[in-house]
Amino acid sequence: MKVAFIQPRFEGARFSEHTLPLEVAKDLAAYETLVVELAKHLYLQSHPERQRVPKGFAADFHLHLERVDEGSARTMLCLVAAGLFPPGSDGGSDFARARDLITECVAATDGQLPPAFPRELLVHFNQVGRSLRDDERMELPGAGNLVGNLTPERRKRLVLAADSVYERAVVLKGTIGEADWEESTFRLRLADGDTAVIPMPKDFHARAREYGGRLRHQVTIEGVGAYDSWDKLRKMVSVESVEIQPNYQLSARFESLSTLANGWLEGEGLAPDKVKLSEVAENLIEHYPEELPLPAIAPTPEGNLLLEWDAPGDPSVDLQLDSLRAFFHALPPSGAEIERTFSLSSGDEWQALYAFLCRTLERAPHEPRDGTSSAGPPGLHS
Repeated sequence: MKVAFIQPRFEGARFSEHTLPLEVAKDLAAYETLVVELAKHLYLQSHPERQRVPKGFAADFHLHLERVDEGSARTMLCLVAAGLFPPGSDGGSDFARARDLITECVAATDGQLPPAFPRELLVHFNQVGRSLRDDERMELPGAGNLVGNLTPERRKRLVLAADSVYERAVVLKGTIGEADWEESTFRLRLADGDTAVIPMPKDFHARAREYGGRLRHQVTIEGVGAYDSWDKLRKMVSVESVEIQPNYQLSARFESLSTLANGWLEGEGLAPDKVKLSEVAENLIEHYPEELPLPAIAPTPEGNLLLEWDAPGDPSVDLQLDSLRAFFHALPPSGAEIERTFSLSSGDEWQALYAFLCRTLERAPHEPRDGTSSAGPPGLHS
């Protein structure tokens, strides 16, 4: 037996093609779970003589996504059951009541939730609507013409009506501090100075040992965090992915350089050759020595790169992309002018350049040994 149960409507830019992103399907699965749990509660309220619902109460309650209609994305959810409910019914009175009560709860004003909705089930809104972005909403039709609009803010308020924290998807970026191997966690240092304790997947232990304390290497965490009513992260609930970007300041600078087009300099200026630029970026990002201060990297009008260090003697490298040759120049305060030329067509030649720089450059006074600056990454802006 198949009968229409509810047709939620998703509104937002992601749904303009009348399609449903797969991650949003998790919201529908969580909605089904909430319907079942609320239906069980309503059944027990109606049958006070019972301690539990009948065996198999929800065994045949299954919502299926039948189609996605126009109107942003209108998802038709049908109840597919094997004879539990009579033909032509709306899916059983307890389940239909649960459906309408959920809509009533979402549509209610703050502080005026329907008395029939148990507060302990509000935590289900940690999952229902979690994938929604700030400019999106999930419309739930109910009895009569009532419509409940579930937005990220409404979902937050529903959960906080019963708990001190609510959960939402989060992306965190920072560097690895100390690790607790027994608890399998590490401390993530965020850009604003705060820290967060991150559950550490077992397959990440080796990389945590490798990159712990190395502040030029950025870690990106995607997962679910628990936030309080002030939107302050209290803890990470789960981690879905952990990625490391070596020398992330250099990576960000080269990404910016790759977007340049001819005429970038007031109508003039050649854009760097993207293939050669990628080759140079790969070598610098993957192999730049951590004992060296980071250079400022700027494009030149001829389509090449200029690397400059904040160090005595104003050392710089004019890097010719077409020939992959590097011309070093410095004029130390005490000593003769230094000029060197390097070919960069092989890994060994890059290493020769790095070895020379390590011997020649004096560390900028403001830059600590970990390669960071109190004023931020030096000179990586355009």
